[in-house]
Amino acid sequence: MCDDGTGHHEMVPNPRRDQIPATLARVEPDLEVLRTVLDPAERAMSAGAWTGRPADTFGEGLSGRARRLAAAADHAREQILAELAAEPERVRRCETVGVLPGWPLPLGTVGGGG
Repeated sequence: MCDDGTGHHEMVPNPRRDQIPATLARVEPDLEVLRTVLDPAERAMSAGAWTGRPADTFGEGLSGRARRLAAAADHAREQILAELAAEPERVRRCETVGVLPGWPLPLGTVGGGG
């Protein structure tokens, strides 16, 4: 039973409102790596490290991969922020059972949709 026996539910601050930003702070460095991991290779190609038709094809593929990685990182960040926006400010105390402050937010599977 979630109430105090009188039908009243004690409302408390939602601990996930703290957990979700903490999760974002933990993953943000990895997201930045995804956004920039191919930058050195792209700069080298732009500087003429390899030239010719095969190099052009390779460079185009490299740039496409870099854009996809950056988009994936941005999408992951947006999904975490959407989770935060969906969380109410206050919840019933019984809904916080097992939710420990600072406990990592389960991130689910990559590409799980939703």
